[in-house]
Amino acid sequence: MRIRLFLLGILLGYSADAQVLNAESFRAQVKGNSRWGGQTTFGFNLDKQRELVYSLFSETDLSYRFRGNQSLLMASRIRVTGTSQQALLNGGFIHFRLRDYRVKEWVAEHYTQFQWDGVRGLESRFIAGSNLRFNFLRDSLTVASVGFGGFYENEAWSFAAVGVRPDGVKATDIRKSEVFKFNTYFRISQRLGSQVSLNSVFYYQARPEYFFRDFRLAGTLEIAVPLNRRLEFRVSYDGIYDSAPIVPIDYFYFFLGNRLLLTF
Repeated sequence: MRIRLFLLGILLGYSADAQVLNAESFRAQVKGNSRWGGQTTFGFNLDKQRELVYSLFSETDLSYRFRGNQSLLMASRIRVTGTSQQALLNGGFIHFRLRDYRVKEWVAEHYTQFQWDGVRGLESRFIAGSNLRFNFLRDSLTVASVGFGGFYENEAWSFAAVGVRPDGVKATDIRKSEVFKFNTYFRISQRLGSQVSLNSVFYYQARPEYFFRDFRLAGTLEIAVPLNRRLEFRVSYDGIYDSAPIVPIDYFYFFLGNRLLLTF
């Protein structure tokens, strides 16, 4: 078990409320003959000058390896930031993923997830689905794969983040959606030189009957630069474009952050 201390977070330490999660960013790894592996980070800040400002965050990754070529991943992220007058950030998720590696080039993935983002108006989002991933390239510098599958999605959104609400609609009104969607993605991990690594995943999600009309396009990118044996600098970007949001919020949403990690 490793504990990583977040020394510096500029913009945000991590994205707890992205609608499309990159499971490759979950960092729990099982090493050697051990079955369990994991790491956790948590913190709480409280500041009182002209008014009270608080911040609470936690990040946990766990992995369990079954006998044979199967593993179970669990990841959770929670971030709450606000003042005595209002909440500035309130998001998080918990994610479970079962992977089956019994065929060398093919990986079966089954997952379920619950998340929320109070500031953007996402009251709840539950998904459950499966993917089949094909690893078509693997060498000492590059790992590349494509995946496809489907998932059930149940969402509840309020109008809290809607700038101009329709007549008669209150901020607390809820609009729900329950759909099945196809999911396709492309993933590449590239080592640049002897130290720097780049990881990126691109997703396309859509309902079968509106595959090229109502869709969600997302991409994640992370660059990791080791500074020494225990210190690492990371820059990450998440972007999501939703062509048909359930409530009339912005179509495009992005997150950009960096962090300095000390491992001990």
